[in-house]
Amino acid sequence: MSSARLSVLALLIFVITCPAGAVCRADDIFRQNIAPILERRCLSCHDRTSHKGDFSLQTRADLMDSGFVQPGQPDESHLLDVITPRDGRAQMPKDADALTADEQQNIRRWIADGAAWPDDVELHESTVTSFDWWSWQPLLRPQVPELNEADRHLALTDIDRFILRNLRQRGLSLSAEADRRTLIRRVTQDLIGLPPTPEDVDAFVSNTSPDAYSQLVDRLLDSPQYGERWARHWLDVVRYADTCGYDKDKLRPNAWPYRDYVIRSFNDDKPYARFVQEQIAGDVLFPGEPDGILGLGFLAAGPWDFIGHVEVPESKLDGLVARNLDRDDMVCNTLNTFCSVTIQCARCHNHKFDPMTQQHYYGLQAVFAAVDRAERVYDQDPEIIQQRQHIERQLTDFRKQLRHLEQEIKTQGGAVLEELQQRTAQLSSENTVQKSAEFGYHSAIADRADVAKQVTIDLGSEHSIARIVINACHDEYAGIGAGFGFPRRYRIDVSLDQAQWQTVLDNTSADVPNPGLVPVGIELPSPHAARYIRFAATRLAERSHDYILALAEIQVFGSTDSNTNIAISAQVTSPDSIEAPVRWRRSNLTDGQWPVASDPEVSRQLADAISQRDQLLKQIETPERIQRRTDLQKSIAGAEVQLKQLPAGRRVYAAATDFPAQGNFRPTQGKPRKIHVLHRGDIQQPTVPAVPGVLPLTESADWQLDEALNEGQRRAALAEWLTSPQHPLVWRSIVNRVWLYHFGEGLVATPNDFGRMGSRPTHPELLDRLALEFQESGQSFKALHRLIVNSAVYRQSSDDRSDAAEADGSNQFLWRMNRRRLEAEEIRDAILSVSGALDPKMGGPGYYLFKLERPEHSPHYEYHLFDPADPDSHRRSIYRFVVRSQPDPWMTTLDCADSSQSTPRRTETLTSLQALSLLNSRFNLVMAQKMADDLTSRHSAIPGQVREAFRRVTLRSPAPEETEQLIAYAAEHGLRALCRLLFNLSEFVYVD
Repeated sequence: MSSARLSVLALLIFVITCPAGAVCRADDIFRQNIAPILERRCLSCHDRTSHKGDFSLQTRADLMDSGFVQPGQPDESHLLDVITPRDGRAQMPKDADALTADEQQNIRRWIADGAAWPDDVELHESTVTSFDWWSWQPLLRPQVPELNEADRHLALTDIDRFILRNLRQRGLSLSAEADRRTLIRRVTQDLIGLPPTPEDVDAFVSNTSPDAYSQLVDRLLDSPQYGERWARHWLDVVRYADTCGYDKDKLRPNAWPYRDYVIRSFNDDKPYARFVQEQIAGDVLFPGEPDGILGLGFLAAGPWDFIGHVEVPESKLDGLVARNLDRDDMVCNTLNTFCSVTIQCARCHNHKFDPMTQQHYYGLQAVFAAVDRAERVYDQDPEIIQQRQHIERQLTDFRKQLRHLEQEIKTQGGAVLEELQQRTAQLSSENTVQKSAEFGYHSAIADRADVAKQVTIDLGSEHSIARIVINACHDEYAGIGAGFGFPRRYRIDVSLDQAQWQTVLDNTSADVPNPGLVPVGIELPSPHAARYIRFAATRLAERSHDYILALAEIQVFGSTDSNTNIAISAQVTSPDSIEAPVRWRRSNLTDGQWPVASDPEVSRQLADAISQRDQLLKQIETPERIQRRTDLQKSIAGAEVQLKQLPAGRRVYAAATDFPAQGNFRPTQGKPRKIHVLHRGDIQQPTVPAVPGVLPLTESADWQLDEALNEGQRRAALAEWLTSPQHPLVWRSIVNRVWLYHFGEGLVATPNDFGRMGSRPTHPELLDRLALEFQESGQSFKALHRLIVNSAVYRQSSDDRSDAAEADGSNQFLWRMNRRRLEAEEIRDAILSVSGALDPKMGGPGYYLFKLERPEHSPHYEYHLFDPADPDSHRRSIYRFVVRSQPDPWMTTLDCADSSQSTPRRTETLTSLQALSLLNSRFNLVMAQKMADDLTSRHSAIPGQVREAFRRVTLRSPAPEETEQLIAYAAEHGLRALCRLLFNLSEFVYVD
């Protein structure tokens, strides 16, 4: 083989042995039998770059240098030791399945035969490039199967024809239709997630119309509760929660508008393509429409590292890691949810089983390279949205011009200015400070520099004043450090009665240098009789895009005792103050505490350097530039005022590129970050730049996007690729999910993995038929539900049949309906419903099922302190506030979804804790009492109370022996205890 790389065909060969009787050359055996194993199972860690364990298998020389193989001596070769299982596990491959017995034997035989390795062969990690897997094939409309006369009579929809054909091929048949009480409970729980009332059951059972069932289905689909039920499934998949997760698990008080958007989208029967596009690029594709922003909550639905984004800058390793993981979350959520492919497997290496490479993965990261998660404004009024967008564009432009102006000044300052700035930075780092927790006085924040601020000290009585000393603040905010908030221009006045003021220092005609921590002493030419000292700032110091006045201490010394500060504890007044004890408050200005430099000489040098820098800037800043800065600052302030005057828009936690900075978390303002393909997924090992792109759906497909596209256009291109009619993965994925939620098992049993490591469809033609009909008939979820629940397959009894179970024990071919337990939310909602406590209010912020402690730092969610009798918590469970790190214990016991990971299908366990929770939890005790009180108000005697309680829970009347036992139980233990017992009935928590 002349090529350095093995052919694709050779890479995909699992084990190829020589035909019987043939003589195989040693080189051919290596190429056919050994190289594919090494490339597929070993090279991801043991190539020349990764070199894990100081061991490479890329060339023969690498192998021989390692000493892991002794040609002709397999028992002396360490390579065989590490791949041979001991106690059921092999050392290698690490964190993966062991090599098969055949693979181990092939390697042993190869070593025994001399470990031949052709000189021209250099191995490379295996890459799957074949698109011949079923899920990547184009959607093709299959013919509806022809049935015999008997089966044609059984089939109610085209679904039944496909199912019946497969059943007949296996000697199976459909089960009889379920009784009407079972049907109404099944379809009601499936479509709206609540039990029907006894009155609903009676009306349906007694309805003799041949359309009674289809009328019931239509009524349920038209119910607003339908959206609440099916939104829960969607939110499970996208990992929605109301907190961020990770260490601090901070609250997301405005995540809920996305949840309500999903509910409304299902109720409105929004076409699926529109639903998908809004969640990827709604702000670009549908500008001016609230749903175009609300849908972007999808990209922000998963966990988010607050510390890694806010407390760590993007320039540091932990900050880079956090943002890399954040993009990974967006990529995986998008491809797992909409395409059912495991793109995350390509983060560290090319996908082992599916045609997805690292270039594809990081190309998708490049699509989201400018996107973060933050709160963003949305409005219902399109005119307000347009005004807001226009003003925000102006504001962005003004700020950009101001940055360019500052850059002009920096450029003109040249090497001298750069040297002074470097010296200032160096001295600042050396200028260690001793200070107390009381920093000083801090004015209210202003939006421009020329806002006047002042602070006045009342000495309490007349004094002869000879000297005043001003001490500046120190604060690390925005990197300002020493001299924080010290004004550019100011004056000091004194007065006896505040009626007449005399100026003793006037620094209002030109900017003065920042003194750092060097005290500013003002020696009065002659003593002044005064009671009041006024410090008036006429040009404020810039903080970070805003302006303030801050002072640490004002000292006043008299003419008779020059060493005693007569201003200690004097009263301080001012027109405004942020008053944030203990750090900032008026009284700190005269408390005798201020920051002191550990090395006064360093502090003096720093003040000199700052003064020189400011003097140079003053020479560079021509009158024209000063005027430009002033005009731009006024324009920025005016635009900000205009924004504030618009009606306050509501906020949603969603994907965003422009938002107020928070600590080290700063917006990209639409400028994509530089994305590289990372060797082994290591942020410290970038390789080639990533090109924004999607996934190829065929070998010849062009998957790369134009690099000139801005960030919004990249997302729009991704959204349009996802919703293409020719996209086989997306349309198969969504109809499979809907089928799963009706039958408990998908046509593909792995709803998030349609790749080679996932399952094949049990009914591939039916899957394609449903996908095409859904796509081509308006992408209506309600129409898809109608088709499914009206089928004879769905309407079957769930009774077991031993003959059928022997042929298909897992019921994958649907010879009966699958029985299922209610999900955790359904159980809670059903308890609220039958007890009479359910509040049907829809939408809005989530209610707490816990007491919240320390919400501003690291919130604690104390479920045991919550009172379940609180009526605000008696709404449907989809509206509860979902916490990631501390999930609700009651819901978790009942197998509620883990909001930190995609949950396409709920786990269903059976434990004693579940029974104990349904008997003894405080919620069940409260609901049992509410139900008992409601029954008592309706019936005066125990028999009537018992019969209605049983009928609410089971939707049938109790048999005579059941009635007798239940009445006796209620008489002995009380009606509340009976209600607790009924909540545990299998008839209540299971649906047939």
